[in-house]
Amino acid sequence: MKYDLIALDMDGTLLNDDKVIPKENVDAIIEMQEQGKTVAICTGRPASGALPFVKDLHLEKYGGYVLSYNGGRIYDVKNDKVLYNKAFPKEYLQKVFDLVKGTTITVSSPLDHKIIAGHALNDWSRTEANVVHLPFEYHEDFLTLDTEMNKLLLVDNPKVIGANYDNIHDTLEPKLHVFLSEPYFLEITPQNVNKGEGLHNLAKISGIPIEKMVAMGDSFNDIEMLKEAGLGVAMKNSKEGVSDYANLVTVSNNDCGVAKIIKEYIL
Repeated sequence: MKYDLIALDMDGTLLNDDKVIPKENVDAIIEMQEQGKTVAICTGRPASGALPFVKDLHLEKYGGYVLSYNGGRIYDVKNDKVLYNKAFPKEYLQKVFDLVKGTTITVSSPLDHKIIAGHALNDWSRTEANVVHLPFEYHEDFLTLDTEMNKLLLVDNPKVIGANYDNIHDTLEPKLHVFLSEPYFLEITPQNVNKGEGLHNLAKISGIPIEKMVAMGDSFNDIEMLKEAGLGVAMKNSKEGVSDYANLVTVSNNDCGVAKIIKEYIL
């Protein structure tokens, strides 16, 4: 069976370890679009952290999508239009701050053009800002900021995150979605916001059935879309346990696994 859409995680999947898209991946993605197939970038990053890469893939020409904030926002690249957006419910901000009180955990939120943070600073606080190349702003008055957010990112040494994970998760779920995207990133999104739900929303928008979608990822925040897509593909370099939720495992991000799957299942 050939598929009509590929949903791609970025870090560890589309990008190699040098944080660039290998030419083989670029060529395969352009070729599938020339044949009328669709590409969706699915990332925990804000859209601004994905769009510089999207330009290399010509999604603005062929009509692709960016699902940012783990599916919390869906952006139509060709028409420069946000088609879906689910904001973080601010009434839970104080609860999150209460849960991390007395720890060194940074509470941050990636916005379109900057990362805002509060509560505490540690050696890991600026990790997301460095990855997506956005300014980092620390605010003592974070709780009173009049800013729409799509998700929270709790950042600290993996040992600190691990020690606090169960309490935060068990307190906030299922009213919010709490998960690890990296051992040092604990993400909190609105209820029912994840990459799998994002694909269901994209199916309604694009008219492409989810059964005709391929999803590729390597980390914990990719699990839902690996489970929901018609074909879920884990990278060889996936975090431990992620491949358990995929239909198959391909070669690593450094060996152009994306291009391999496109050639085998889409072209």
